[in-house]
Amino acid sequence: MTPLSQAETATTAKSQVLQPFTATYKAEFSGFGVTAERKLSGSPTSWRLDFSAHSMFAKIEEYSRFAQQGQRLVPQHYDYQKSGLGKDRHTALSFEDGASRVVNVYDKSRSIEKAPANIQDKISYQLQLAMDVANGKTPLKYQVADGKRIREYEFRVAGKETVKTPMGAVETIKVQRVREEDAERVTNIWFAPQWNYALVKLKQYEDGKSYQITLTKLSIDGQEVNVDQ
Repeated sequence: MTPLSQAETATTAKSQVLQPFTATYKAEFSGFGVTAERKLSGSPTSWRLDFSAHSMFAKIEEYSRFAQQGQRLVPQHYDYQKSGLGKDRHTALSFEDGASRVVNVYDKSRSIEKAPANIQDKISYQLQLAMDVANGKTPLKYQVADGKRIREYEFRVAGKETVKTPMGAVETIKVQRVREEDAERVTNIWFAPQWNYALVKLKQYEDGKSYQITLTKLSIDGQEVNVDQ
């Protein structure tokens, strides 16, 4: 892996313009194979990001609706559903008054009455992170609504790394979640500049368990991509 300085990151950054895409992933969770898909549809006034993961035992589906204001994404609604292994779960958050208030649709007592500026939901922050990396922005800090709680996610650019995919080897920018030195959870994300900063790989490790998704197929604005694009 080749490290990047802050100056190099800003110099090599290629500005990202959100475009509709469909990305298919091979996912692994503690040795179990899963098929996953991320899909962005809509337009700057009303984008929708969907994520779904399916296996023989469980299904997860979540989506985020948000607007785009310049280089800022403003969430409007977030929905998460899990079924299969363990207890079924359904969470929905409505972002009101310019996302300054977050209403828990199914449990109003868990609403956030005074949300911080630039709040994100649990998947919109991933697109915001990609945009910020593309634009060389620092620091990479995000306030994320998680039920009644607000979690702060902080990342740093770790360097450049070539990642092998079924579409060929592609150069990526590796981003690492910043945590306490003694933290047991490790999270890394790889974005591909030549593919409009598509999420190529995400890997998380915690308590002896690992979770990873790796890109296997990608189309941007209806056009399938490969390493020559």
